[in-house]
Amino acid sequence: MKQLLLLCAFICCACTNAQESQNQAKTATATSNILSIDSNDVYKMAQTSGKKNTLFYTFGIWCEPCRLHLPTAIKLAKDYDLEFYVLLVDSETSAKTPRAVEYLQKQDKDLKIAILKDAVYGEKTQKRNTKFVTEVTPPEFEMVDDYSKYILLNNQGKVIMVTNWQDNPGSWEDDSDMVEIKIVPLLKN
Repeated sequence: MKQLLLLCAFICCACTNAQESQNQAKTATATSNILSIDSNDVYKMAQTSGKKNTLFYTFGIWCEPCRLHLPTAIKLAKDYDLEFYVLLVDSETSAKTPRAVEYLQKQDKDLKIAILKDAVYGEKTQKRNTKFVTEVTPPEFEMVDDYSKYILLNNQGKVIMVTNWQDNPGSWEDDSDMVEIKIVPLLKN
């Protein structure tokens, strides 16, 4: 009986370890296609995209507006043939990052995903975001370090729009009016 219990315990441990290894492999695969970037990379990516405009959409899996506004950002990018990146605001080593990647890939398997470099921005989400947004927001725009932010650049790498929550004239749950008012006119030029 003792041997049978030991055998069962051994099998349970083996199965648990195998499942953990499988989960680690999935996490590594999910995050392996993410570009680690800083603000200089953002400008270069816009200049070399081959598209008229490039859109970065800041995203955190824990941010409800980020999740709610994502479909609008994806639709905007497709409707106006934009080079489009979802920019993760959590650190490269955060446990939230693989969850965010999985969520994004379920929304659209072809999404291009980028993440702010830990070496440049540190690991604390708010500080990372504040530093990045300060770097990319031109003086003519109000610098608000929120999330679910649209950062639009032209093909010269010039930032032509940075949105914030105050730009949304309607409900915080739907940013489509803000997109129509603030971003679409720039894309029609």
